[in-house]
Amino acid sequence: MSQALLADIGGSNSRFAVCEPGGRPERVMVVDNESVSGPEAAIRRYLGETGLNPQIAVLAVAGLVDGDEIRLTNRAWRFNLAQVGERFGFASAHALNDFEAVAYALAVLRPDELRALGPVDAACRGPRAVFGPGTGLGVAALLPNGTDWIAMASEGGHVSFGPAAPDERKVFQRLAQGSELITAERVISGPGLERLYRALNPQSTPLVAKTIVAEAEAGVAEAGAAVELFVRLLGRFAGDIALMMKATGGVYVAGGIALKLGALLDEAIFRAAFEDHPPYRGLLAEIPTWLIVGAEPGLIGCAAVAARLARS
Repeated sequence: MSQALLADIGGSNSRFAVCEPGGRPERVMVVDNESVSGPEAAIRRYLGETGLNPQIAVLAVAGLVDGDEIRLTNRAWRFNLAQVGERFGFASAHALNDFEAVAYALAVLRPDELRALGPVDAACRGPRAVFGPGTGLGVAALLPNGTDWIAMASEGGHVSFGPAAPDERKVFQRLAQGSELITAERVISGPGLERLYRALNPQSTPLVAKTIVAEAEAGVAEAGAAVELFVRLLGRFAGDIALMMKATGGVYVAGGIALKLGALLDEAIFRAAFEDHPPYRGLLAEIPTWLIVGAEPGLIGCAAVAARLARS
């Protein structure tokens, strides 16, 4: 296998790297999507600034991947995979959903790249699920396939989502105003944290997610309440996914928002909501949950895909 270009093209930022055969991402660079006109411009910037000339490309995209015509879900970007390959001289170009890439990373993440959220027993080779709040909400799974693994992409972030406790009903009523459907992504994402804050504090000035987290860390009660509710919903959705996929191998949380919460991602609140799914509390109590703290799991997953393509 020749040197591979790795890309994790998200709604807000695009991350690039290269890898050698069987290696991990190197020469990582983050491009602010506001600073470029589209994916091709972002690739051109990376290759121009690094002077690299990779022969193949593995592109993880925050959107549905079905054929060569690819469109991002939460940004007005689209591109043709075959045309990208031709314009940059790649011998081959492969695209996959961004969380499908993160799922492939689950098989190769090191212990120091994970933070346990609750008790952890011996590793199980059962299905693993991963989800993560960022600009949107990605969901995927990693399934045992003989001695290997296969990732399953999904659009699970767009399932409908609602209140499950009395104190949540008024919040969701406010969220429902002007919206045909409340999806998990509308509340479990960066913009979702902002919506939760506004719903809890309708008379207050709206705040961006970064400020809400900073104020919660500083002890501001209103921001702290919004973050606590966010963590509760994060745990509940993790439990939902665990049941949907019977993810006895564990549920992994990725995404910039969860990572930036730091100590605010309260393990007890998260696990209580995760396990509170009668009649399967016992099953969920045995499933480990993790926060991915290692850098660039999407690019790590792309590198794993590049190695798989070489073997095939």
